[in-house]
Amino acid sequence: MLRASSGASRAQGPLTEVALALLAAVAWVAIVRPGPLDLAYFWDEADVYVPGARWVAEHGLDVTPGVFPDDYSRGHPPLFYLLAGAAFRLFGTDPAVGHLLVLPFTALALACTYLLGAWTFSRPVGLAAAGLLAATPLFLSIGNMMLPEMPLTALSALALLCFARGRLVWAVALGVLMVWIKETGIFTAAAIGVGVLVAQRGAGKRAVGPIALATVPLWALGGFFAWQKLHAGYFVFPHHANLFADRPLEAANVLTVVPSLLGWHLRWLLAAGAMAAIALGRAPAAARAPTGVPGRDAVIAACLALVLFNAIFFTKMFWLERYALPAHPGLLVLLCAAILEGFGRLRPLARATARWSLIGAAALAGMLGLRARTASDTEEHSFAYADVIATHRDAFAALAPGDAPVLTGWPMTVELEEPYLGYVAAPVDALNERYAADDARFGAVLVNAGSWRADELRERARAAGMELARRSQVGVAPALELYR
Repeated sequence: MLRASSGASRAQGPLTEVALALLAAVAWVAIVRPGPLDLAYFWDEADVYVPGARWVAEHGLDVTPGVFPDDYSRGHPPLFYLLAGAAFRLFGTDPAVGHLLVLPFTALALACTYLLGAWTFSRPVGLAAAGLLAATPLFLSIGNMMLPEMPLTALSALALLCFARGRLVWAVALGVLMVWIKETGIFTAAAIGVGVLVAQRGAGKRAVGPIALATVPLWALGGFFAWQKLHAGYFVFPHHANLFADRPLEAANVLTVVPSLLGWHLRWLLAAGAMAAIALGRAPAAARAPTGVPGRDAVIAACLALVLFNAIFFTKMFWLERYALPAHPGLLVLLCAAILEGFGRLRPLARATARWSLIGAAALAGMLGLRARTASDTEEHSFAYADVIATHRDAFAALAPGDAPVLTGWPMTVELEEPYLGYVAAPVDALNERYAADDARFGAVLVNAGSWRADELRERARAAGMELARRSQVGVAPALELYR
């Protein structure tokens, strides 16, 4: 059974193990990088979160809905903006400041993944799960951007760890923080609620307290919606409601979260290997959990529920692969546990070979994909985004004063207009090609060769009597074409 008190269980891993896990995670994040800390802000961090945090810093850290502009808040809970705004107010908006705010969460996510696996199953499981997460290109790329997904991922892994150690109060408190960072934080809180239900089965009236406690994050999210209604006039940001309504409910949408969670970088092989491992022999029965600590079944239920809740919600809601990052740590722990505690019918050498070949192949595939080319407009999935930044900076450096205003698309427009994002030394007037009138005057055209609107922009350049003057391309990034 699981007690409601944070002091319910004195069972804890050795502090040395915690310190070593954190140290190893910090070292990995410091060494395996897309570029320097002051790498320019990219995409959504450049156009939404960094400008929003800058506004908060310049307006007394006021994140009141209706006061904090919707264009920046997007109706999300304000805690991430408040943290980033406080950092910007103290240290400025340089990209190194924003990235240093997020990198500790990246290291924390790795360390907690190891501890969750090690303390719930075994140290080899923890090492394998953390190693696979550390070799996941999406995790490492988003872990270097000032976006809310990495704080959510780290706090999710920590909350699952707290739950697994019987510290329900701490897990619930982390759930409150998550829903105040972003609404999707409720998935982790609800998943832990499922774990509580499993842990409390058969407890009778004693289950009421823990179950009630597990609902606190839901009330905290409801409190934010009520606050938003009071000050901004709506419970849910209308744009989000429209995104939910506009996406058709189709059978294929059920698989929305599957590719990034169970497909990419040989994850499909890992998942198939886990099923084969279970089929070829169960692990020995787990030792009875200490009083106040949930059993493995409750932890497994929580990790699986987190995947399930993401899958259900994103069958209907607008989707980016980074949104499901909080589900990765728990899922990897379960896959590695199944593999490293399965294959019982095989001989020892064959068993060890099967186990570590599967894990090693998936880790190698991830590392090989770290700097690989991605599909157009998905460069945030790997360190390819650093090549995009370098390409944009190279193209912008070739612009002359007479080129303004520059007709181009997003995100080049904001990159040109806002020097603090890290692309230009001084503002450059830019026209967004989606909103520029047919008779708009411009001095140059910048075309993203990988964009589906590239031909339309090229045609506007030709209609204005312009020719290709320069082509910039670094690494695996799409080229930028400059027409004058």
